[in-house]
Order: sequence, then structure tokens, then C-alpha cells
Amino acid sequence: MEQFYEQKEHSSQSFSHDLSDGEDIGAKLLLQHRYLSELMGGILPLLLEPSWGSRVLAIGWCVGGLAFEMAFRYPSLRITTIDRNASVAEQTQALVRGLGNITIIAQDIHHLDDLEFASASFDLILLRFLAGNVTREQLPPLMQSLARISRPRGLLVWTEAEWPVTTSPACQHLCAMVQQALQAAGDAFAPGNSMWVTAHMDRWLSDAGYRIVQSKTYAIDISKGSNGHDAFVRQVWISREQLRAYLLERGTTTSAEFEDVFVVMQQEIQEETFCGMVYLRTLVGVKF
Repeated sequence: MEQFYEQKEHSSQSFSHDLSDGEDIGAKLLLQHRYLSELMGGILPLLLEPSWGSRVLAIGWCVGGLAFEMAFRYPSLRITTIDRNASVAEQTQALVRGLGNITIIAQDIHHLDDLEFASASFDLILLRFLAGNVTREQLPPLMQSLARISRPRGLLVWTEAEWPVTTSPACQHLCAMVQQALQAAGDAFAPGNSMWVTAHMDRWLSDAGYRIVQSKTYAIDISKGSNGHDAFVRQVWISREQLRAYLLERGTTTSAEFEDVFVVMQQEIQEETFCGMVYLRTLVGVKF
């Protein structure tokens, strides 16, 4: 696995120049997961080991990378991951072809088939960064659906992030535009310029029938020269087209304005004086 990552890391050194062609996005997402796991101190929260079972479901941003690393480290696991983007799912499946204990499915997570996803069929469910792709109204029924396919005393591990806090005016402006678009669509989790999704996680899990047994917050330094800076810069590039499409669809900005803000942000986050933090929260729930 280390050799795989070294090859992919070398291929992504000119990341900002070749991402627009759409090639190898699956490999870049795998690398992003690896960097994030290192910054968070591991694949899973402390005290969690595969003694809880073997059937794992992973959903959310970059979960192909999460599933890949878990499948490699724990060969006894049987891992299923869902990605709504069929192209990304196909590329990631090709990357993990050598691992026989992982399956990647392109499917709508809001309509899980009862035959393929039977009741009590998973020991562990991993969720990462649903906010932005799942609305406030969709989250409660999604949690109920996941509780249905989680076995009694099965685990659910959920990680979400808030908007970065930085010294880049353009970065803060872009985050504010996305928040404005979410509010206009009725999809924001709270008023104001903060996402505040992490403040609601407890209630959604509890209402779905989970008892929260662990809660951990992370403050990741993304300042210039920090371990998190390069990963942040790469994530900015990965998110570019998704952000542009969303903001244009909502009518929050124009293509020209978006490009102007994005170009300035790229410059500002590479300055030697750039400082920033990203806050994340992970909850571990047990189904009762």
C-alpha cells in the first residue's frame, strides 16, 4: 500500500495543473483520505478495533479512500461503500481491484434497496462529510434508514467539518457565498455564516436510535507550513467544479465572479502569512 501511495503522490505533484482534465480523480481522493486520516490520528477513533464485527458500510466524501485503507489493514472485513457519482465509483473500484474484500456501489443513499441492504446487515457504518450533499430535511430519514440496516449494538461513526476559519478574505467570501446559497434553498443547518452541522449531530443520531458513546473534536491547522496546508490546497482544487456548479445553479454568483474569487483565494492561501483552522467532530453511536 505504501508503494501505491508513493506512486499516486508522485503523479499528483502537479495537481493544480492536471486536475481539470478529470483524470485520476479517484487516486487523488484516495490520497486526500490518507492525509486526513494522518491529521486525525488514524482511520478510526481510538479504542475502535475490528472486534465489533466484519460487515462495514462507508458513505460520504472520499469514503473510497477510507474503505481502501481499512480493507488493506483488516483483510477479514467485508466493506461496502456507496458513491452517488458513478464515474468516481468506477475509478475507485479500478484502484482497489486487488482487494477482494471491498465493493464500491454507485447508488442514491436515500433509496437503499431492501434486498441489497437488508435489515441488521452491517456491524459498522462509517459516515464522512455528508453536509453539502445531504440537506437538513434529508438527514433525519437517512439516519433512520441507516439504523434499519445496522445490527443491534452495531456502531455508527460519523465525522463532519465546519467552514474553515482563515486569514484569506477570498476564502471567507467563498464560504459565505455557499452558506448564502444553502440558506436561500432552505438547506442551511443554522442562520449566520457558520455551517453548525456539528452541533446537530447528537440529536439526529439519538432520534434514530443510537446512544452516543464517544465524541471527539479536531482542530486542524491549515496555515502555510503546517502539516494540513498541502491537503487543504489540494481539497480546494478538488472542490472547485462542484462549488462552481452549485453556486451557479442557485444563482448566488456568476461564472466570472466565481473565477475572480477563486483565483484570488488560490493566491492568498499560498502566501507565507496565510493562517487557518478547520474544525471537525466525530461521534460514535451504538444502536440500541
